[in-house]
Amino acid sequence: MPYIKAKKSQLRLNAKAKRAHLFQNVDSAPENLIKKSFKNLQKFGASNIAGYWPIADELDVRPLMRKLSFEGVTVSLPAVIPGEKKLVFRVWVEGTPLQRGPYGTWQLAENTLLNEPDVLLIPLLAFDSKGGRLGYGGGFYDQTVSALRKQKEIISVGIAYSGQEITEVPMCMKDQRLDWIATELGMRGLRAQCMGGSFS
Repeated sequence: MPYIKAKKSQLRLNAKAKRAHLFQNVDSAPENLIKKSFKNLQKFGASNIAGYWPIADELDVRPLMRKLSFEGVTVSLPAVIPGEKKLVFRVWVEGTPLQRGPYGTWQLAENTLLNEPDVLLIPLLAFDSKGGRLGYGGGFYDQTVSALRKQKEIISVGIAYSGQEITEVPMCMKDQRLDWIATELGMRGLRAQCMGGSFS
């Protein structure tokens, strides 16, 4: 465990620098994400999809969220609950005011309607072909996905630039693997239990 933690810390430094470079140099990634992912997300048949409000150089998923919402999908945003290591999700529509949350996040007010998503669009620093996801080290998504998977079948979709893929993400027992990855180049399944293999 200490070795994996140290390895992840080193990988995060490299992954942050790489993502910052991709953010500056990969043109039209948010628009291509819509073109390559929107119809494919519809194939999952999910009416509840959680997105995120991007921080810094995370791939901007907001145009995709707007498109999903316009087409009648219930879109939600994650919110950090103080003192807990998991997220809740609140229904978002275009123009809803956001407020500052922990760790530099933007989230909806506490009185906003709660929602339990069937599909989660998840930001990351790096990913691998087996569904390994390198996050920021807080464990919020891992615990949240773990809890949701105990309740029902969900689909976790990593959102990234294609250049964020690495050979292997070190994984602990508590780490949750992604089912799919969506990049500016398309979507593909990352776990053996995924239906199908890839969407372009």
